[in-house]
Amino acid sequence: MENNLGANIRLFRKNKGFTQEELAGMLGVTPQAVSRWESEAGLPDVSMIVPIAQTLGITTDALLGYRLQSGDEHFAEKVFAKVREYDLDVADPAQSALRTCEYLADEVGKNPMNYTIVLKYVQRVAGLSYYIDMQGLLADDPKRAESILDDGIRKGLNIIRYCNDVKKVNKAHYALAWIYIHRKDFDNAREHVNVLPALEGHTIREEINQSLVFFEKGFETVKDSVAQFNCRLFDVLAQQIQTITTYYCYNGTLDEAIELCDWCEAVLVAYTSKPEFTDNEVFPWLLKKFNFNKMSAYQRFGRTEKAKEVCENFLAEARTKSLYSEEEYKSVEKEFREQIYIL
Repeated sequence: MENNLGANIRLFRKNKGFTQEELAGMLGVTPQAVSRWESEAGLPDVSMIVPIAQTLGITTDALLGYRLQSGDEHFAEKVFAKVREYDLDVADPAQSALRTCEYLADEVGKNPMNYTIVLKYVQRVAGLSYYIDMQGLLADDPKRAESILDDGIRKGLNIIRYCNDVKKVNKAHYALAWIYIHRKDFDNAREHVNVLPALEGHTIREEINQSLVFFEKGFETVKDSVAQFNCRLFDVLAQQIQTITTYYCYNGTLDEAIELCDWCEAVLVAYTSKPEFTDNEVFPWLLKKFNFNKMSAYQRFGRTEKAKEVCENFLAEARTKSLYSEEEYKSVEKEFREQIYIL
């Protein structure tokens, strides 16, 4: 623990861009009081700790100097290993998603300040909201469904308010947007969508960072920056391909769906021709979702043989390229052969 409270107040105040006078005004104290805190000539009253943390947009743990220990991250990985076990159960994806949320809710209760676990819980509640909305999960117990979604929203807002990790905050906004979408609360969904980073202005941090690296350290260093940027861009591309193929394959005409799938496949082939630009964790997931959507489009229009061809070709590719572990492959194979839709 770093117990330098005054230095922490000064650090987080400057991170927020507040002057001592501005912080004092928001807290209802004098600028001299803030100055004394930061110089450690005096410490704030214990009743001020929570208001100070809330004003600075941090947790009280962060204000007081507590940091996650390496053991916390190790514990999070143990939790995620259990989640992956649940994910391999494709017999009933909706019930598996529910069990996962219940398990994570219990772990969050034990570790409320471990935002890595809390975020995973919020993301899985977002996934569960799909099954509640689209497949009628818990239709016989709507109060339970609402309670789970409400809890996911509360936990997501806690991340947004108190977590200092920008990536986690953005992911929490994204997950909350999906929960609200599936609740048909589109105004609240839009509020979370609108604060996410956007491509619209072409002012992307990663892109200009490459120029920063070039002018600061030279061209050779840029090469690493380019690879990192393109891996992140691939993650965005993967999500877009998954989204548009899902909507077209389940709602468009067969010609529309296949034309779009062919275009997406051409993009993927071009992109993955540079392996260093491809996220090796995201790629197997993307290939699975893309082929499942294409197979489903053929199946929806009665083209059973074509659907089977897509299925067999993908499974053969997955086996040849060793995209999955043996246990994962069996789960994926079951998913395709029995056409079980999994988020």
